[in-house]
Parts: sequence; C-alpha cells; structure tokens
Amino acid sequence: MNFAPQGWSIHTIGFGVIAAGIETAHLIATRHPERVVLAGIAGLFASSPNPSVKVGDAIWFDSIAIDGIGIGQGDAFIDASQLGWKWNSHDTGDGRIRCHPPGPSSPAMLLTVCSGSADPADAQRRSLRFPEAIGEDMEAFAVAYACQSAGIPISVVRGFSNIAGRRDKTEWRIDQALAGVANQLQTIIDGHFE
Repeated sequence: MNFAPQGWSIHTIGFGVIAAGIETAHLIATRHPERVVLAGIAGLFASSPNPSVKVGDAIWFDSIAIDGIGIGQGDAFIDASQLGWKWNSHDTGDGRIRCHPPGPSSPAMLLTVCSGSADPADAQRRSLRFPEAIGEDMEAFAVAYACQSAGIPISVVRGFSNIAGRRDKTEWRIDQALAGVANQLQTIIDGHFE
C-alpha cells in the first residue's frame, strides 16, 4: 500500500458499538471531515446471500443494520421496529443506514452487533432476522449513525476474518482479511472515489 497521507487523517475509533460511536462523534466535531472511511474486519455469515464472498475477502458495503435493539435475547428477541418503536431519528423505514462505496458495487449489507455470534446457531438466528446481511461487525452502525447525524458520507470496508459463530481462532484469517482491506483502500488512495 502506497499511502501518502496528504488530506487524510487516520484514527482508531475503539472496539465495540459504544466506543466507536462516541469516538466518531468526537472526531467529527473536532476534525470536521468531508468523508469518513471505516476499515476493519468482520465475521462472514455461513448463509451469506453472496456465496462468492469468502473468508479473507474484503468488500465495500452499501448499507448497515443493527441487531439487538429491542427486547429479549436469542429466539425470544423482538426487534424495536417490530414493536413499533422508532428509536432512530434517521430511520429510512428499513432500519438501515446507507453507505457510499467507492465506484460501482454489488448490494451488500453489514450487520452490527454488540457481541459477536457465540456459536453457529447464534449466527444463524441473526442471518434469519437479517437475510440480506453478508456478515457481522461490532462498530459500523454506530460510526455510520454518527456520520449520518452530522451529514457526512461514510464508506465502510470490512475484511472477513472468520465465519461468524466459529470461535476456533485457528480457522481465522485476520492477516488475509486485513490485506484485502488494504487492497480495497488502495483504490480510494489512488483517487478512484466517486
């Protein structure tokens, strides 16, 4: 990656929904960016609607949803929108936040969660609630919400380090996923942003 930081500022926003949202809001208020790019890793759903995406691949997302806002857990969980609770002042009707991938891209939804899937059954429950989601992460919705609230476009790229719900780290491919993210970032560093 040939990174020349002219006009770019790189920051770590923390781990998890709360830290990421707060740190992003702070950075937006103090740095006044024209655009935000969120880069990192995620877990790939085994039942992904895009079977061509594999562990180690990195893709840009056009929308972000969040799971876990509502009541109950596991099979008893009921989403806030199903309860008629409008908790997101920017709600588009489907609970998603739109992202701005650089250049043309295939539809791809990322699901943000407060805790990663504990096992394959947990990941499957999430896939059933959000059948369009390709994978899960723990920050994107909070970052996208902060950006949307400030009127700043966001682009999100995630590399898939593992299959969501598989906790055996010997199966994970973090280095490969991050290399994929670096390759995707190179496209915008080279000026291929629309």
